[in-house]
Amino acid sequence: MPAGVLRALQAAHEECLSGYNLQLGLAQFAGVKQSRGFALPSRITKIVSLTLALTASFSISLAGFAQPANDANSWTQKENEAESSFLSGAYTEAEAKWKEAIAIAQKDSNKLNLAESLNQMTHLFLKQKRLDEARSSLQAALAIREKELGKDNAKTAETLGNLALVEHKSGHDADAERLYKEVIEIKRKSNNSNSLAITLTNLANLYGEMRRIEDARKLYLEALEIDQKTYGKDHKEVAQDYFNLGAVMYHHNYNKEAIEYLEQALALYEKLDDGPGKVKSLHYLGLSHAEEKSHGKAIEVYRKALSLHSKIKGDRHPDTLVHQLNLARTLDSDGQAKEAEDLYKDAIGAASQYHTDARVKLIECAIEYAHFLKRHGRQTEAEKQLKQVLPAYESLSAHHRRELYELPRVYSDLLKELKKDAEADELAKKHLDVFAPHHLSKAQPEPKAAPKEKSKTAPKK
Repeated sequence: MPAGVLRALQAAHEECLSGYNLQLGLAQFAGVKQSRGFALPSRITKIVSLTLALTASFSISLAGFAQPANDANSWTQKENEAESSFLSGAYTEAEAKWKEAIAIAQKDSNKLNLAESLNQMTHLFLKQKRLDEARSSLQAALAIREKELGKDNAKTAETLGNLALVEHKSGHDADAERLYKEVIEIKRKSNNSNSLAITLTNLANLYGEMRRIEDARKLYLEALEIDQKTYGKDHKEVAQDYFNLGAVMYHHNYNKEAIEYLEQALALYEKLDDGPGKVKSLHYLGLSHAEEKSHGKAIEVYRKALSLHSKIKGDRHPDTLVHQLNLARTLDSDGQAKEAEDLYKDAIGAASQYHTDARVKLIECAIEYAHFLKRHGRQTEAEKQLKQVLPAYESLSAHHRRELYELPRVYSDLLKELKKDAEADELAKKHLDVFAPHHLSKAQPEPKAAPKEKSKTAPKK
């Protein structure tokens, strides 16, 4: 398989979680600001994730395993076909091909080929959030590689890193930390600096979610130093490292430090003419300036993000609406209510008319607009807005209703404020199952950390 195709599998092969998803913290009645991976307080906002390509470059090597082959029924051929199908989004076909490759490896008693397919098939399981199957597959691959290649082999470390990622995604923080540390120790011994930077970043992400800010920062900085030595200072990986530092600083309320790192990331992405990199840096710069009450600066960068993302994905794209809603909220905070309301209404119209996921996006926009109306003392209009979108909410899957749980919660609170207690109680009772812990999947556990709080002391540089 060509090297470029192999590199494209980076998202799941010891998948690098480097960088945070772009997030829109919707304004809320309670005023509790929520950041990635934090627990749900009694009154909490829904966070809309805007996912961009945040993974660090990682070349997957199949040297010694999947070599070119002419035999259509060979293990190599099936393995390559599976990976190609996965990359093209044909997941059902990819799974079938991987199963064929596994069967061939078992028939030929080729343990290393079997381990390779078991390891690679994890791409699919992670993509589809089939974490229990991913764990079982990786444990089987790890047992083979440790026995056949040794515990300090690069292939063994590769599988161990994937297993760490699965535990990370499963919310098993202690297990993930232990496994990441084992991988880091192996890679330090082998002087595999590029691969080491990826695992350092993954562990840093975990520490960020665990609110271990100093530990996270230390690892991000080490990854930055490695990437600067490996690629030079003007490289996409270096820009990503700066972005990671800025994002984690923002999520822990060190906004001034976040701005410093994000400006360095943005300067590099501009130099590299990297559109998505510029968008995510501008997004977090806006969030950081808004937290510092620097509304003018926030508005400026939000406008740039909105304009740039409109060019990349179109002005009606769901991801573009994230920037539009951020801009609207900040304009309102700056006293520019008329333009803010126009943007809210436009976003609702766009979500209603243009998107295949119209119901989800419509609800997100409607919640934001309802917050705006309430801030301006227009509770009756806010109630009407929420009432209009409630049927769309009720038509969603259980998964999406859990993600958009703020709608019935906010609507119920608003009804109580309007002295409509009976309606409020009926609404809360009807949607109580959305918040019940036993409805959460094992693969998507309730986050454990508490909402972030302001700290008076910034971390040392």
